[in-house]
Amino acid sequence: MIHKIEQSRLSGALYIPASKSDAQRAILAASLCEGKSEIHNIGTCDDVRTMLACVKQIGATVFENKNSVSITGVSRFPQKASFNCGESGLTFRLIAAICSVNEGVYHLDGKGSLLERNHDFIDKFGIEHGIKIQSKNGKLPYIIRGRFSGKTIVIDSSQTSQFLSGLLMGLPMLKRDVKLTAVNLKSSPYVDMTIDTLQKFGLDIGIDQGYVFTIKSDMKYEPTRYFVEGDWSAASYWFIAAALGHEIKIKGLNTQSLQADRRLIDLFTDNIYDQKGTYKLGKCPLISFDFDATNCPDLFPALVSYAVFCEGVSRIKGVHRLLNKESNRIQTLLSEFTKIGAELRVEDDVLFVRKGELYSSSVHAHGDHRIAMCLAIVGLQLKHGIAISDAEAVDKSYPDFWRDLAELTKKKGPKPRF
Repeated sequence: MIHKIEQSRLSGALYIPASKSDAQRAILAASLCEGKSEIHNIGTCDDVRTMLACVKQIGATVFENKNSVSITGVSRFPQKASFNCGESGLTFRLIAAICSVNEGVYHLDGKGSLLERNHDFIDKFGIEHGIKIQSKNGKLPYIIRGRFSGKTIVIDSSQTSQFLSGLLMGLPMLKRDVKLTAVNLKSSPYVDMTIDTLQKFGLDIGIDQGYVFTIKSDMKYEPTRYFVEGDWSAASYWFIAAALGHEIKIKGLNTQSLQADRRLIDLFTDNIYDQKGTYKLGKCPLISFDFDATNCPDLFPALVSYAVFCEGVSRIKGVHRLLNKESNRIQTLLSEFTKIGAELRVEDDVLFVRKGELYSSSVHAHGDHRIAMCLAIVGLQLKHGIAISDAEAVDKSYPDFWRDLAELTKKKGPKPRF
């Protein structure tokens, strides 16, 4: 699908959709506890639908309402199951970890971009801990013959924290004491999210200095009522639009959220107003900035869409975290922003962005939801707009993005600052 963005002025208020990463964790946790849990504000994105389908394969009973779901979980993980993880890397990594430590034979597959993503760290984990794992040279499909009988695990989490999160969710099912140590941990806020989710389901996992986790034999999942937070990642694009001069009120976010992407507001500390959970940005000076996105790499696209309008050279650290995403995200940012005249370059682990003379063009999202959304915000500022191919990629995390954009768009009235 090609979506044409015209130079426009945005004005109004919007509620941010549910966080897919929060919803996916809650759905999986609910499926692992005996009894019925209710999860509210669940959202409708593709990745959430994928996780719901997968927990049915675990044996959970799922009853869907308008914007909530009731899940009756299982007392034991099945000894045989097949999972289609769609294009959801989080779904695959969480479930693969749980399968690895439970006794049984499990088949995991997916589609689209997930088939191209490398997961050889899972193969390495299997070798190190005596678990039989078959893959296509680190790519899906996977066959996992799980059975972990030890009491200690040391896992390298330099590539992703998601497999670690899956272990934290799966190990309590073994009903024995296990010490889990994460080394080279990146994206630690996402692990904090997992711990918070588990606490809400009755599991109080101990954490020592240096990310050493203690899982006790008497731990047990307890059903609960769970409310999914608004998505700070989805909100990031609207914050950037507001910083560029659009008048937007942003609602539905937890001001105390553990989500990594909440860090974006640190960039606008002097210009942001929190009115009882409704955020509004005042006029922001368009000057270059330095930002370390190592622990919040999903902010890269939004940050770039802001940096291309800022005077001077902005520096965004953490480029190595952009590999193995829905697209080769750093290469996609370089290629697509070059098409509109932006000046981007990479040195070591830093992306340098210099304000350039931007012009309208046709660009491609490359199946990446975050690329589609960040290009849309840029297109609003360009005299002749922008045409985005593969625009349906937003369905992965924010299926109502184009609708929300249309509702905020006003063709008449003051133009943006560019």
